[in-house]
Amino acid sequence: MMEHLKKILPLAAAAWILAVQARADGGEFVRAIKDNSAFWSRLGWAYNPPRLDENGKTVMLVQDDSPERRFHRDFKNAGVKIHSTILFSGWAAPGKYDYSATDETLEKLFGGAGADILYIPRIKLDPPPAWCAENPRDTAVYYPGNLSEGEIAELACTPAHDWSGMEWPKGYNAYGNPRDRVDDRPNVRGLIGLQSFSSEKWLHDAGEALRRLIRRIEGGKYAKNVIAYHIAYGQTGETAFWRAWEKNDYRFGDYGINNLRAFYDWGIKKYGSREALAKAWKQPEISRGNVKLPTPMRRELHWNSHAEFFRASEEDRICIDYEKFCGEINVRAIDYFSKIVKEESGKAAGAFYGYYLNVPRAAYSGHLEFDALLKSPNVDFLAAPKGYRNYGPASAGSVQTPPMSINRKKIFISEIDPPTHLVKWSPAKNMEGTRTVLRREFASAMQSGSGFWWMDLGGGWYDSPEIMGEIGEIEKAAAKIRARKAEPVAEVLIVSDPESFYYSKPHWMLHQDLLKDSIIQIRKAGAPVDHYRLADLKDLDLSRYRAVAFMNCARIADSDWEEISKRLRPDATLIWHHAPAVWGEKYDPARSVKITGFKLAERPASKAETIRFSGAAAKPLKKDFAATTAEFFPPHPNPEKPYPTFSADPSNGAEVLAKYSDGSAAFAKIKRGERTCYFVSIPIFKAETYRKIFDAAGVRAPAPAGCAVYADSRFTAFFPSRDAEAKLSGKAAQKDLFSGEKYAGGRTVNLKAGRALILAPEK
Repeated sequence: MMEHLKKILPLAAAAWILAVQARADGGEFVRAIKDNSAFWSRLGWAYNPPRLDENGKTVMLVQDDSPERRFHRDFKNAGVKIHSTILFSGWAAPGKYDYSATDETLEKLFGGAGADILYIPRIKLDPPPAWCAENPRDTAVYYPGNLSEGEIAELACTPAHDWSGMEWPKGYNAYGNPRDRVDDRPNVRGLIGLQSFSSEKWLHDAGEALRRLIRRIEGGKYAKNVIAYHIAYGQTGETAFWRAWEKNDYRFGDYGINNLRAFYDWGIKKYGSREALAKAWKQPEISRGNVKLPTPMRRELHWNSHAEFFRASEEDRICIDYEKFCGEINVRAIDYFSKIVKEESGKAAGAFYGYYLNVPRAAYSGHLEFDALLKSPNVDFLAAPKGYRNYGPASAGSVQTPPMSINRKKIFISEIDPPTHLVKWSPAKNMEGTRTVLRREFASAMQSGSGFWWMDLGGGWYDSPEIMGEIGEIEKAAAKIRARKAEPVAEVLIVSDPESFYYSKPHWMLHQDLLKDSIIQIRKAGAPVDHYRLADLKDLDLSRYRAVAFMNCARIADSDWEEISKRLRPDATLIWHHAPAVWGEKYDPARSVKITGFKLAERPASKAETIRFSGAAAKPLKKDFAATTAEFFPPHPNPEKPYPTFSADPSNGAEVLAKYSDGSAAFAKIKRGERTCYFVSIPIFKAETYRKIFDAAGVRAPAPAGCAVYADSRFTAFFPSRDAEAKLSGKAAQKDLFSGEKYAGGRTVNLKAGRALILAPEK
């Protein structure tokens, strides 16, 4: 295998090759993934869950994948050596395995791209629907639940059996490509799902399918080509609980028989006895066969006060516990399957994970237990697509999870999946727009130290000589950047907190304002930005950050803050958003003052708010809570109840910078020793406001507000939303990474709206 890697990968150091040859932990495969990009196509895309046609053959979603064979060859010619596709597991029906589709995919891939490519198969491990009929206790059941084994078995394989976790009136599809199978089965109004993620039977049966497949591959002629296995299951194969993304439909789960029993066992382990568990969950008659999971309304829909929204009641303890349980059993499944990969092949293993920046219901989806997953010796990489909002050529781009946080202990692989101008609904309307978007996603991956793969989700998104030429140029640029040692340069830090999701109810508009739009506006303020989880700050060097934006950090323990605060610069500027530190051991807005400096007061809900800044020059900001949040996938057009807000009490010396219509403080500032702290109540500020804060903090910003900047010591990338000028800092000359044009140090450069400029220091 190592000889094969030496021949085809552009990894320079022979000494490194010799070093990893001696390792027995698969490190060579991990390094290959990080230092080389990949291409993913729809080749071999089988219907999921596994399904057989009338002739007993595996049903394939993509009916004609001959173009994909050419696409793989095109990407190989562009310099991409690692390739990936869905590879059918062979688990065709309960107790039945059929590898004809699997073998055909492998022959097509290597026949089209060549026998010298490297390969990462994505293997979906959801059971065939008939498995649910045979294992009703281990089947996911949606609210209101209370179904017997017989009733669950009767629903399996009927129209009331949800096979995807999403409402798809036209059935399973892949962006409507004419080469795809037209599904004959609408997936709507399901009462049960596929497997419960807690199911021991599913782990055993899916694990057996995975073992059989790996043994078949490792014993076959393409074993030397495979460097990793990508584990997939759940909603769209992204390790998400069934119906975790459906906002206005509260038929989510999991009220299944064995899932409730597993939750009981989890509770006994946490609280130590049945009596303690009964007290904690307010269920005096609780037993392993009599667990009452809260309704979806209790879990997230109904709230009429700040305290109810932030799960302050003792009756909400079971809601928090259940979501923690979901996260832990999801991590258990990823680790279990990854361990099988290690046992059977010794190669790298990974999965999609961590979508909390894009998914409001991230707690129920099981995507918050980072620390447990990052400690796993079996998991090597995590992956996620881009964020699905504001990803056009004139925007800053977004992510679903903080790559830098993952890259501290594992490898993050960024899925570059924005549609090109070849797609009618793409925000990139021409080749120049496509070029900018692809270069921005590439620059984002380079700054965060991530690997990446090119994703052709629609089947033909890159099918253009001009686009493939651009891919080739980006691959060359990536090789140049990777060959240099990276030193971070950002002086702005964004901090988000997965743990805080457990301590409030999901709210789609708040999530959009706080973790989508506000982060984009910070990135558009003209300065490079790093992004880590709150948990990282306890052992991360924070001395470089002059401005730190705390986003959704509703829960901060006193002991954690004591540790974090002393690591921050004494003169750091801290920007606190929405409801900072209102949770510690319990919900208490008054405690925020100890951590943030601001005395917070709960405000009554309003259908609309107007924020007026001090000084006549600043325009008021307006927030319409009746607006829709249609940009999340799938669209959610129905308005929500306004999310709760707070104001800052100025009685302890806080300076009011902007007020609500009732005169209370919506935006405030306070000095705490050398530190300057800001409070942003409604997170709807624009890049210009953040830029003023950064300037006051002494942040070095190489571009004006309105321009996103990705950078480290190896490159600086500009992505302006409007025409502007930027003055290059320092005396060293820089060169356009793509055109080769040279720029003298200190020179002013013109930035064109929607166009990328990526410069690298001259050696």
